[in-house]
Amino acid sequence: MNNVQRYVWFHGITLILTALLTATVATAITHPPMCDVGAGEDVGCARGFETRERDGYGSFRWTDGDAHVTLIASGYGAPGIVEIVMAAPRPPETPSPSITLSVATTSVAVMPSDAPRRYLLLLRLDPLAGDAFHITIQSDTWKPPNDRRNLGVLVYHAGVASSRSLALPSVQHVLALVAIGLVASLVGRNAMSLIGRTVVALGVIGGCGVLWVWLPARTVPFLPFYAVLLGSVALLFAWLERREPRHVPTADLRPAFLAASGGVALDALLVAGVARGEWSVPVIAAQAACVVWGMWHSIGRTLTLSGVLRIALVVRLTALTTRLLSGEIGSDPDVELFYSYGRATLELGLPVVEYPSGALIPWAILALPASRELFALALPLCNTVADLVIVLAIWSMSERRSSASGNTGLACFYALSPLLLPFLHGKYDPLPTAFLALGLMAYTYGRMVWSGAALGIGGALKWTPWLAAATLALGMLRSRSSRAPASLWAFAAGGTMAVAATSIPFALIDWDRFLAPYTLQGGRAITGESVWFLAVLITAPEHWARLPAPWGSVETGRTMMGIAVGVQGIVLASLTLSALRFPSSVWRPTALAALAPAAFLLLNRVFSPQYMVTITAALLIACAIVGQSPRHTRGIVVLLTIAQAANLLIWPNTVPWWPLPSAVLFAVALAALAWLTVMTVRKGGAAD
Repeated sequence: MNNVQRYVWFHGITLILTALLTATVATAITHPPMCDVGAGEDVGCARGFETRERDGYGSFRWTDGDAHVTLIASGYGAPGIVEIVMAAPRPPETPSPSITLSVATTSVAVMPSDAPRRYLLLLRLDPLAGDAFHITIQSDTWKPPNDRRNLGVLVYHAGVASSRSLALPSVQHVLALVAIGLVASLVGRNAMSLIGRTVVALGVIGGCGVLWVWLPARTVPFLPFYAVLLGSVALLFAWLERREPRHVPTADLRPAFLAASGGVALDALLVAGVARGEWSVPVIAAQAACVVWGMWHSIGRTLTLSGVLRIALVVRLTALTTRLLSGEIGSDPDVELFYSYGRATLELGLPVVEYPSGALIPWAILALPASRELFALALPLCNTVADLVIVLAIWSMSERRSSASGNTGLACFYALSPLLLPFLHGKYDPLPTAFLALGLMAYTYGRMVWSGAALGIGGALKWTPWLAAATLALGMLRSRSSRAPASLWAFAAGGTMAVAATSIPFALIDWDRFLAPYTLQGGRAITGESVWFLAVLITAPEHWARLPAPWGSVETGRTMMGIAVGVQGIVLASLTLSALRFPSSVWRPTALAALAPAAFLLLNRVFSPQYMVTITAALLIACAIVGQSPRHTRGIVVLLTIAQAANLLIWPNTVPWWPLPSAVLFAVALAALAWLTVMTVRKGGAAD
């Protein structure tokens, strides 16, 4: 016992001393902190700015009247010179703004010129105040013609030029390195000795130090954030593992972790721009191979919930880190669009948007800090939580249906696939999909109020979960259970209250704006990304040359539009009404309810690549319910992997010959949909 205690003390002291040494060396040799405002790395230092722009001088951003720049880890107590490059161009008839620069206890009023100019402030920080410089830039604003923005001044650059007379490391960052090292040592506590875990922890701390020196602006601001995040995750998994039964044999997760690691490493090549154009094809193919290989070792075996969730978190947090280090966080134009909608909701109440009004609620919440940078960070974190909920729902349903599906590996597929990562950082589809999965899971548990509420909220975010709600309601209408009427009323009450809470406030603000998403979407033409564009190409191949991008619209006339709407309606009606055939079943209507949103999206005349998030989750839930053997599960996994890989060649890695991957995508996805539909409705299947 004494030896164990000595090893623990040795482990802790070693981590602390290593973290202190790493932070000291990094602080001493790293260039003083700087913020290149307008570059991709400013997400860690700039707050309260408009969108990124560039001119002949360099990258810049406009302030909105009250902006902040934070320069972290300059060294304790070191006298420093804070420099900031600004300009305030104005039309001749507009007076020059008055600007106040504030750093620590120093405030200076300046009158900037139209051209960029460097301003220097000599400071000495109070050692008790930390080693971060918080620069506040306050100014008058003006509104250019035909521009909705209120603009302050241009900021190009801010930095610290320290004399380094005293450069003690930041206590906050030393503690962050210690915490990250502790989490790293906990990861392998069941597979390695304490000495081995100490070596791993020291390697992780050393790696953070290397990144600190190599990419300081993209690493240092986020070390405390990662320490808190990883520490919270470690506590969560410790709690989950204590609740799991220990007598149940589980599968080895190392192949899945290895496949996930390979997938996210290849994702880094795409994000960093190493693999561009045609070179993205073999990289995406290699990602698909990693997924199939990892799943081949997981299907047919029992996986623990904590293990599957751990894989999901490793994949998503590694992808987030990759984007932070490459300066690509928030690079998707939709991030700026969602932020603008969120701010407009807070300021106007109800802007005109093409999305359901319920989607404005999460965007407004994420936009509350009035910071594009924090929004770009918060969106993938919100989607990560949603993905964990999806994994939980798939695992729960497949675990309870293990006698039919034969494994819990389907949740592992959603957890480890790197082919959905681009939609985690620039879209919001994981959120409505999470409510869809929660609603279906709650239905199988008999929690009708919660099921209706989850599907109601999901539909208010993005309409497709309402299709699942309609299918479940029809199934309850034919149920032979004596509790069916009460269940139906509870389900309807939960859904109605959820829809009312997320929709009525917006409808009361402006009825016409509330209906705008429905009228805008109803009038849209066939897009190049949809399955119907492939049908158009058969009869009119010249449309390919006319379409500037896959997401463009094609004017096809009423006949093709009518065919598209008619086929989609017939398939949806067939799936939904099939729920009436199984009055004594809970699982078959649930599978049909999962298939309905997937069918709607695959056959819709307007298709977007991010729909694959919902399609994948829906088909996995259906397979978890009706899959009759590991052979069926492997077939569905292979089809979905091919569909996801082809989808990435349409967006964001668009290839010149994108109609070919589009055809592959719809061929295999519709084949998976048809296969699962047959397994669900055929007599004597495994879903009873």
